[in-house]
Amino acid sequence: MGHAHRGRRHLPRARALAAILWLAGLGGAACGPGGAPSAPAVADDAALAPEFTLEDVRGASHSLAASAGRVRLIDFWATWCPPCRAEIPLLKQLDAQYRDQGLTILAISDEDPAVLRQFVEEQGIEYPNLVDPGDVSERYSVLGLPTGFLVDREGRIVERFFGAKPHDLLERRIRELLAAPVPAARAQAG
Repeated sequence: MGHAHRGRRHLPRARALAAILWLAGLGGAACGPGGAPSAPAVADDAALAPEFTLEDVRGASHSLAASAGRVRLIDFWATWCPPCRAEIPLLKQLDAQYRDQGLTILAISDEDPAVLRQFVEEQGIEYPNLVDPGDVSERYSVLGLPTGFLVDREGRIVERFFGAKPHDLLERRIRELLAAPVPAARAQAG
């Protein structure tokens, strides 16, 4: 119980900061300490995405490795974050349009699983929503919400998004990554 609670200890502070930013007119694109909107940052060294295994809101286990060979969009978010909520239609559309072509969306939140499950069901979200006890967001250095990572088929972080994701750029990058040749090792294994 202590470990699961550890990730939520900063949640009240993040909510308070998000409220202050929102009232100040600065919260339109992000929530939390990393709240200033910014352009996506291309990973200079294309670092490998840190591995994780988390349970979704229904109790099923998901790992980054299980989706190896696919393009992954890892989205750190929260139900209380207005820009996160505003992105849901975009993420649902991308999931429906590109899932069968090789895209996996993994949404990650440190919220109470029951609250998250209810929200996901009410919104009709089909992509996995994973519950983070706090260590995964730390490994990805998440400072504000939403924060997204676009991971190529080889597991390299090729794009980072701090704040709201620009729809056109995100979709273009997903199409480019999906069109890229599957690495030889993956093609032989599959």
